[in-house]
Amino acid sequence: FEKNQRKMQQMRKKFFQFISGFFGGPALYDSNNIKPAHYHMNITDYHFDALLDVFQASLLELGVHPDATKDAIAACGKIRKDVTTGCTVRMELAAKNMEKGKDGLFKRMGGEEGIAQFMDRVYDLIQVDNRIKSWFSGKNYQAIKEGQRVYLTELLGGPKIYKGKDLVEIHKGMGLSDYEFDCFLANCEKAMSGLGVEDETIDEAIVSMEPVRAALMNRAQGLAAHAKMVDGQSIIERFGGEMNVESVVEMMYSGCLGDPRVRFYFEVNKEKIQGIKLKMTQLMVGAFGGATTYDDSKMRQIHYNMNITDYHFDAVLENFWCAAELMEISNAVISDAVEVLGKVRQMVTAGCTVRLEIARKKCESQGTDGLYESLGGQQGLQTFIDKLYETLAVDERIKHYFSGSKVDAIKKSQGDYLAVMFGAPIQYDGRPLDRIHTVMSISDFEFDAFLACCATALRAVGADATNVDECVVLLETARRDVLINRRPHDVKKTQEAASAKSVYERLGGEMGVTNMVETMYNQALEDTRIRSFFEKNKAKVTTIKKKMAQFMGGIFGGPVTYDTNDLRPMHYGMNVSDYHFDAILDIIRGVLKESGAKPKDITDALLILQPVRADVTTGFTVRMEMARKNVEKGKDQMFKRLGGSEGITTLMDQFFNIGTTDVRIKEFLLKDKDRIKAGMTVYIVEMLGGPKAYKGKELGELHQNLGVNDYHFDAFLADFGRALLGAGHQDALIDEVMVSLEPVRADVLGRSRDVTDAAVMKDGKPLIERYGGDMNLETVVESMYDKLVEDPRVRYHFEKAKAKQRQIRRKMYQYLSGAF
Repeated sequence: FEKNQRKMQQMRKKFFQFISGFFGGPALYDSNNIKPAHYHMNITDYHFDALLDVFQASLLELGVHPDATKDAIAACGKIRKDVTTGCTVRMELAAKNMEKGKDGLFKRMGGEEGIAQFMDRVYDLIQVDNRIKSWFSGKNYQAIKEGQRVYLTELLGGPKIYKGKDLVEIHKGMGLSDYEFDCFLANCEKAMSGLGVEDETIDEAIVSMEPVRAALMNRAQGLAAHAKMVDGQSIIERFGGEMNVESVVEMMYSGCLGDPRVRFYFEVNKEKIQGIKLKMTQLMVGAFGGATTYDDSKMRQIHYNMNITDYHFDAVLENFWCAAELMEISNAVISDAVEVLGKVRQMVTAGCTVRLEIARKKCESQGTDGLYESLGGQQGLQTFIDKLYETLAVDERIKHYFSGSKVDAIKKSQGDYLAVMFGAPIQYDGRPLDRIHTVMSISDFEFDAFLACCATALRAVGADATNVDECVVLLETARRDVLINRRPHDVKKTQEAASAKSVYERLGGEMGVTNMVETMYNQALEDTRIRSFFEKNKAKVTTIKKKMAQFMGGIFGGPVTYDTNDLRPMHYGMNVSDYHFDAILDIIRGVLKESGAKPKDITDALLILQPVRADVTTGFTVRMEMARKNVEKGKDQMFKRLGGSEGITTLMDQFFNIGTTDVRIKEFLLKDKDRIKAGMTVYIVEMLGGPKAYKGKELGELHQNLGVNDYHFDAFLADFGRALLGAGHQDALIDEVMVSLEPVRADVLGRSRDVTDAAVMKDGKPLIERYGGDMNLETVVESMYDKLVEDPRVRYHFEKAKAKQRQIRRKMYQYLSGAF
């Protein structure tokens, strides 16, 4: 930061511009410039943490609220990667080269003669450097230079000829700081650059000199050196001892298992979990000033090939902070503890940062053509896709996304997309990723699992580590579109839930859940909205009840005896819609209320069940949406594929053969069979794209006094589907027919097709009156919109120009007013 006045003024201005936009004010700085601007500066995590410390102290000094300060520091932490990546990558590559030995470095520096020239140039620079030249005044200048030449000759890989004093002894009491050492390193870098030394060699030399810093400042090394003492007490003492650390680790680990951002790294077998917890506890105890029983020298190596980024590291720190708060550790102690734990950041994230940055730069500079060829061209990519789908099919975490009747179509589409991404000279003609995944709720955990499967498959087909990294970098760019429905994770809520009584226990354990399922099933059999899904033979009913009790017991926090991965494939081919799922939740709410469950327990149970919706309804949603898209193009093609009027007439014969033996609806069909059949045939021919020849009464009038309900209409659709299947029609065509017939339900049951006519009446009052009238609704819409603009899950769709926002608000209000 110590620059000439003009430069400092420029930096202040850019700081202000960046922070203004970053904190939600006017966007005056292009954040894309941050990374290239800092790439060749030697800014490490140590420096970045120092900047955060100063920034935090400044905010508190100005009286900014502690919560706002905490949020500001957390926000600034998100740019860490952009600021430090350049230094991390260059230094890590240099360190890797050094591991092979320093002989090469010594030669590239020009041997003893080259190092002597280097030292002459360094001391020429020191003599005119006002920042540090005073440290050498009044001393034997030549003797110091000669001593340093001999020391650096040995340090940079030359002969072991240094016989001088220990560095700690030499510099004891001098009061040197990081500032002076950074100035010295900067002069060394200038000197080497002036002598024409290559950038890679300069980086290796700087890496070799960096460990000298601690000795010059008489600073202890290792994690324990960072343990902060306050009033004579270390962090471990202020934390409450080892047992409190162990408890925090236990709670933090539970939080990480429930945190989709990092769950992938923590969900391992039980034996390994215990080992990780033990090592984390040992690391923290030692880092906080307690007994050192964990060797942190292997930490970098252990994490090097794991894709752990700053995003993941910060998520773990957030879980640690929250766990410590729940243990009632003071914020001051937690802050010190987090600062100390931040010292391991580079050990944990460096491998991922370096590997992915190298791969990213290679892709940017050389394109993906070379990657495509390295993977074996089209043949190699197809082999990879085949191996990938073998891997996905047995991965318990995500296999449910890659099963069912549509898996071949998914494989083909995804194969084309990945081929284009990896450089194949073909065209991807499928839908955009965000549209494909908008009906899904894929999490970071599931995306990380998919990346792991891709890496496994690539290695299995012979891809080298460099190509695997390049592929992972390219795949990572798709995360945002795939996780289109990603929600902010509430760490505190997750950890509180993990330490609180489970819903399973609050509902009465196994007996309570079993009784709830029994009552719910019996009521479902009487509910015309969903009766058709539950009406089975006795043996089947017993099996379904048992599985439902096992499933609900598991997701409510009881013993897990049901494989939830079976849920989606089991329901994929069933026509379970959101309407049906809501009916089930409605019944469960009523059953729990009747059983005397507390309102909060009922709410918690329903919240747990809500995410199950996607597994149960996705099959129907996707199939119907695809069918609807085809129908929108016109029904004439559907009509032809059904065989025209003749084919539909034959189909109606088959339907009546089935329907007149179906106890659910035969009473409606047998009253005047021939007349009903003739009328239905003409009507359905027209509905499915045939000639407009129906001249009969409106459906509502025809069915007005027959007592037809959802149960009967579901039975009609099921029998019609069986007739289509019996006629040999394909699944896609059957879905299109179902989409075409579904709107008839409202007419047959005497309902309006317009959702705005479905306002819920209670005590003779519509929802709008019970809401407090239009004024209240308008206020709610205003407040809701303000929140939507700030909610990252949906902000993209609501962040518009002011005039556009006013239009949207008005239309939302108008729609809701009518709907209510």
